[in-house]
Amino acid sequence: MKNQIILSFFMFLTLYGCTKTAEEKIKQTVLSQIDRYPKSTLQDIYKNFYQDYFGAEHAIPNKKAVEDYLMHELSEIHEFNHDTIIEITGWRHNFVRVPLALVKNGKIPADELLQAFIESASKIDSVTADKWIVEWNNIVKTVEKMHLNIVGFDNDKAKISELLKQNPKTALHHSEIFNKTYHPHYRIVEKTIYKKRLEKFVK
Repeated sequence: MKNQIILSFFMFLTLYGCTKTAEEKIKQTVLSQIDRYPKSTLQDIYKNFYQDYFGAEHAIPNKKAVEDYLMHELSEIHEFNHDTIIEITGWRHNFVRVPLALVKNGKIPADELLQAFIESASKIDSVTADKWIVEWNNIVKTVEKMHLNIVGFDNDKAKISELLKQNPKTALHHSEIFNKTYHPHYRIVEKTIYKKRLEKFVK
């Protein structure tokens, strides 16, 4: 059972070989998300790729606020009700999602996750915001070619496009249906920081 904790992480590393094109990697990322989270909307797909591009930069007001919110969220989740699989983000694989269940069940110390999360916020160059719009447009075109019949796709596509016109670094929450169905609780950690600070706790 312990091996399952990081199984997803290594499966993704195997799936995304160097020989694959960007479009193929985007398709695999989307298919993996839909397979794991069938009720994902385009908004949830956006969040996955956005996190891979910008990490948790938008979620770091200050250390005290981050710590307080982590403690609050931990108090609201139950040890045996949540996944303990490390998930890698997007198609560039810059970050991983670390489930808070791994803190709740005592595998990862809360202060270690907190520090890893904060360190990760400085890992992405914020001047790439305009390039993100180009990146996202390419992702949408790829998803459209896949004909996945994602609920609310056209509405979400238009909404996201409008938001990006106002702010090219728009960050979105998970969709309402995603939250109600999967109850996600995790923190975003840059992959090299994960390996350095956290991987030893879940091996």
